[in-house]
Amino acid sequence: MTYFIIFPGGDRSKLSVAELSNDMLYEKSEYAVASRQEFYENDEAVKYAKELAKENNLLYEGDSNGYLD
Repeated sequence: MTYFIIFPGGDRSKLSVAELSNDMLYEKSEYAVASRQEFYENDEAVKYAKELAKENNLLYEGDSNGYLD
């Protein structure tokens, strides 16, 4: 799996983490990507997204897993 930071629903006041399987990465263009950095561990992606949100006065949005599917 690959995890990346997005603006959920295109809302630039929020950040979240999205996950795509490696064979579905072509769908990444359908997201409003907030960072070009990719992660291979969910925990690292969530931590980075929360730090990025805090640094930029944005809200972090995630579910019980810490990211949006």
